[in-house]
Amino acid sequence: MPYDFTTLHRNCLVEQVAPLQGNVTGTLPPWLRGTYLLDGPGRMTFGESEFNHVFDGSALMQKFTLGENGATFSSRFLRSYAYTTNLENEQIVVSEFGTTGKSLSKSKLGKLGEKLTFDKLFSDNAPVGVVVFGGEYYCITEAPFLHKIDPSTLETLSKVDLHKELGINSQCPNPKLLSDGTVINVLHGVGATGPKYDIVAFPKKPMEGKASVFSKPKKVGSVDARWKLNPCHMHTFGLTENYVVLLEQPLTIDVKATVTNTIRDKPFIGGMEWMENKLVKIHLVNRETDGYHVLFTSVLHLQERGATLGSELDGGCVKRVVVPLNVPEKAVPEENLVKLAGSRAKAQRQKDGSLLLTPDAITKFAYEVPSLNPEHAGRRYRYFYGNSGNMTVHGGKVGKVDIDSREVKEWYEEGMYASVTAFVPRPGATAEDDGVLLLAALHSDDTKKATLLVLDAADMKEMGRVEFVTSSDVARALHGLFIPE
Repeated sequence: MPYDFTTLHRNCLVEQVAPLQGNVTGTLPPWLRGTYLLDGPGRMTFGESEFNHVFDGSALMQKFTLGENGATFSSRFLRSYAYTTNLENEQIVVSEFGTTGKSLSKSKLGKLGEKLTFDKLFSDNAPVGVVVFGGEYYCITEAPFLHKIDPSTLETLSKVDLHKELGINSQCPNPKLLSDGTVINVLHGVGATGPKYDIVAFPKKPMEGKASVFSKPKKVGSVDARWKLNPCHMHTFGLTENYVVLLEQPLTIDVKATVTNTIRDKPFIGGMEWMENKLVKIHLVNRETDGYHVLFTSVLHLQERGATLGSELDGGCVKRVVVPLNVPEKAVPEENLVKLAGSRAKAQRQKDGSLLLTPDAITKFAYEVPSLNPEHAGRRYRYFYGNSGNMTVHGGKVGKVDIDSREVKEWYEEGMYASVTAFVPRPGATAEDDGVLLLAALHSDDTKKATLLVLDAADMKEMGRVEFVTSSDVARALHGLFIPE
């Protein structure tokens, strides 16, 4: 059987507010205690109207709680303005990434005013993930909105508007939480020379005289967009102890097309433009000095074709880019500056001083939404875990990638599709892969069944699982967060 793409488009209409006790098979480690919190698009219809794109679905929080008596499952919809307005009107009113909402205004002037009002132009639906700011939990999206939630009840508590707070247009929905509670993120705004990417640090607690941690974060660095009318879509970024790594990819937002499409009642997705034959531009920003290197690397194309989509999609691969930090000024373009043992990557100094990078392909397929041992975040690591880009099988594979040996160990069960994974280290562990991998999965043959699997992170063998049967469709989450007890 082919890959089941309908698992990406589940339509949950009923919340599971009361925790549902699951059926345990196998063995759950007695030390595994805490909450696995997920976020993703959950509701795809309101009345007779339906969202056109999977990312448009109303944010649904799902929670697995692991305790002494096994595990429970619960879920709630995020009470965003978009969700509550659509629910109240029993139709899609608020426009999303791929769907134009139906205006409630009766006059043409009123409709135009709605379109060009910032908080109407961008939906506050936040189905991308759950993140931590100031020790509190928020649902996040690319738009400059955050929703504070209670991780115990999944209730929506308040909303943060970073457009009003900081004047930004969008944000990376994957900020980096440091060990001291500081959060690093990349905010997208407009400066004197056009679009820019500001790297900022949000403190663990509000600064003196400020109402929240979101008031005037510390600027770490700033980079101007290379195309003034086409800032790039920057979904995430890299972080090490010394550098912030920005990948300015050729998938961009055409500003003129976006405005025109808005006026013509066309969705935001129509303003996305792939700058064909352009390289990825990597900005390596020093966290202390704000100085940065400019580097370029190659990319792969993603193609979609008809009914055989699974076999024709580019499954990608894991690539490793090696960046030499000490580059001789006299290096010639023909010289490979990568001296890392065992690496097939290349770095060649160009005449303008930039580096042309050729990545080293590590695996046959990509492994998306990666997770790793949190103790190795921002540092050297050997292993990471992710969802396989192989869509030629009837199920969603999950792999453990060994960067050093290039070995991949996979978990797979036909008909089961993994949402996201989370690595939980065993207390007292010294080995990097000593722990378990939590895997939230749904089933192709039963839309109301959810399963939480616990795998041994070392060999990817199943240790135990907990199964739940809910009253509505189980949605496929985009990102997750484990909160230890």
